[in-house]
Amino acid sequence: MGHTVEIPVDLYNKWLRAGEALDEWHDAFEDFLMLHNPGLLRRLRKARQEQLSGETRPWEEFKRDFTRSRRPTR
Repeated sequence: MGHTVEIPVDLYNKWLRAGEALDEWHDAFEDFLMLHNPGLLRRLRKARQEQLSGETRPWEEFKRDFTRSRRPTR
């Protein structure tokens, strides 16, 4: 039995367009969140500076610090 699947070109092209649309939505949503939440933007910038300077931390520690400073949800 082979390990390939044939699909129509039209279906494949729709799949590609859907992926591109999702990427565009994701970028727009990130922009919206950063614009409307200055605290999030500060934390993201700080995390990026730490990463670029080689100051990395274990994921669990970063996640704990990042989620601890969040505002309560409404």
